Amino acid sequence: MSSAYEFCIVDTCITIEGSQEQSSTAQTSLLLLGRDNDGEQQLVMDLRDDPYYNFRYFRYLATGNSQISLAMSFRVSPSSVCGIIRETLAAINQALKSDYLPTPTASTWINNENQFRTKWNFPHPCGSLDGKHIRIKCPSASGSLYFNYKTYFSIVLMALSDADFKFTAVDIGSYGSESDGGILAKSHIGRKISSDTFNLPSPQPLSNTGTPLPYVFLGDDAFPRRHNLLKPYKGNFLQKTDRVFNYRLSRARMTVENSFGIMAARWRIFHSVIEADVDLVKQITLSAVILHNYLMNKKDFNNITPDRFEDGRVQHGNWRDTVQNDNGMIQIPRQGTNNYTQYSAQVRNHFRDYFNSEDGPLSWQDHHVDAGGR
Repeated sequence: MSSAYEFCIVDTCITIEGSQEQSSTAQTSLLLLGRDNDGEQQLVMDLRDDPYYNFRYFRYLATGNSQISLAMSFRVSPSSVCGIIRETLAAINQALKSDYLPTPTASTWINNENQFRTKWNFPHPCGSLDGKHIRIKCPSASGSLYFNYKTYFSIVLMALSDADFKFTAVDIGSYGSESDGGILAKSHIGRKISSDTFNLPSPQPLSNTGTPLPYVFLGDDAFPRRHNLLKPYKGNFLQKTDRVFNYRLSRARMTVENSFGIMAARWRIFHSVIEADVDLVKQITLSAVILHNYLMNKKDFNNITPDRFEDGRVQHGNWRDTVQNDNGMIQIPRQGTNNYTQYSAQVRNHFRDYFNSEDGPLSWQDHHVDAGGR
């Protein structure tokens, strides 16, 4: 097998300059040329141990270049490029998924809650929920299955994020044509939330004298309210206590927005229509999520900054500039109806009362809300 073919698998050079870039590229070529026929597992193990791994990206994901342009760059056939991409993505997903996107357990949720409580001053959330349409070319013989409300073809990525902008759980591949309520309801994550089978910790009080409240996920106004899924109060003339709750919820929930934004800024394949069949798009998306978690775990932001708060005010990260006006990832629409149980209303009200009591406020929240923030 030629060195050009092997090198095409993971040409992932980015901002390295001079000899370090040349050295890392050569080392990757040697690693791939030396792998055995079994290869997929060993390939990724070798790459994971490569000291220059953090300095490289997969070109296909990082640039969004078409497979045809990669074939011309490396002087191989388009069918070879397609096979190489599929092989590499399968290897990533097989070898790294268990380490960087494992099935959540009770300890996962407890750790997530501790991080949200410490970093975002919000008790009891186990994750932030959001979903995106991923734009694809029209699949052959698919009719209108993937044709969404924005009048283009897509699949849906539904995700839960932790407090450190890493994905905890994802559901990939729902039809873009699903109804507003159907996307969440038919996703694996949505069914788990609806049936309350995510194995969240048992209800605990927010304060020493408070009522035991369930552990929850944080969503925006697009999602239906449930006892384990908090969403903001809706309206233009809300009481101050409601606006304080909305501010605290928005402050903690933005972690999932940053997870999507950082991933899209890092992997430019999501900036426009992905020219691949649906199965490959699913593989691409899963690999991007896994590699995102891997790099976030290594604190490798590649000069991408997330949102942060200073004196109660949000300072936007530069990922927003990178993905501005992109049409590759679009927000999903409202999910379901405004119907909710009395218990879910009581749960949200208890959180609201806690944030406005002596036990749960932030020193700057009143000033922020009085100044017009939400």
